[in-house]
Amino acid sequence: MNEIMTAQELSAYLKITTTTIYKLAQQGEIPSFKVGSEWRFKKELVDRWLEKGHSPKKVLVVDDEPAICELYQRALDRKKYLVDVAHSGKEALRIAAQTPYDFIFLDLKMPEMNGVETFKEIKKLALRAMVVIVTAYPDSEMLSEAMRLGPLTVIMKPFDLNEIQQSVESLVLMTSKA
Repeated sequence: MNEIMTAQELSAYLKITTTTIYKLAQQGEIPSFKVGSEWRFKKELVDRWLEKGHSPKKVLVVDDEPAICELYQRALDRKKYLVDVAHSGKEALRIAAQTPYDFIFLDLKMPEMNGVETFKEIKKLALRAMVVIVTAYPDSEMLSEAMRLGPLTVIMKPFDLNEIQQSVESLVLMTSKA
């Protein structure tokens, strides 16, 4: 098929934001061409690109602290991951039910709906995402309860950009071997 798609159509097709589509096109990461000033995408070439494993990993960061979310975005944007942010457990569940994520970084201590409650609901949704618990409270009962639910790993706060990048790269390696 020789179907040509706009950025908006490709966004719906791949289930990622139009902004991400533009970013991938501008960086030459996805097969694309311009007609005038508008990006266009040949479906057949995009499908081949996806088959070769070029689909960017999708990450959901769930944390009530905007500065922490920005740290994740800065760290992972450089590594070409698609990062969405939720500032509450309820928002995370709404977003995760609509978009298939590869990884979810979940803060334990949040108002309204804590990380354990959010993790329980994520498990009920039977998402394929791998969950990583993030906490500044390593000795808490909440962390013990979360560990019984079976997250992939735990990251301790405070952390830096390199720790985030290394943890996601390790997770990508783990999932590619599975």
